[in-house]
Amino acid sequence: MSMVPPEVAAFVATASRLSERTLDAIRQTAAAAVTSGAYDHAAVPALSAAEFSALNRQVRDAFAPRGDELSAGRPGGLRSAIARTTQTAQAIWKRDRLTTDQYASLTETFTAHGIPIPLPPSGFGSGVSSF
Repeated sequence: MSMVPPEVAAFVATASRLSERTLDAIRQTAAAAVTSGAYDHAAVPALSAAEFSALNRQVRDAFAPRGDELSAGRPGGLRSAIARTTQTAQAIWKRDRLTTDQYASLTETFTAHGIPIPLPPSGFGSGVSSF
């Protein structure tokens, strides 16, 4: 049994099935958010070593069948898809540690493309949708 929470596993599965075009759009959205200061890498909640290892394995395994496809597109496509998915999954996993604004900021690269994200525990209206 994986230690990755079911809502995180569901997000990873959804993210890994996104089209190359959508993943590239998420990559561009994330780059623009970092540049504008809307996305702060420091806000991504840390996981324990065991948690991160389990998440990393799940994300990499989910994207592995698409490695050639995503690597053949834009340079760094596979690496970006894995990184974006992992960071967003960390935010979902530890969303109880984040403010509603931080959670929205860390998940917006996916929600902007219609990807459902679990609500934060507080349930405040942050503009994120529920799984």
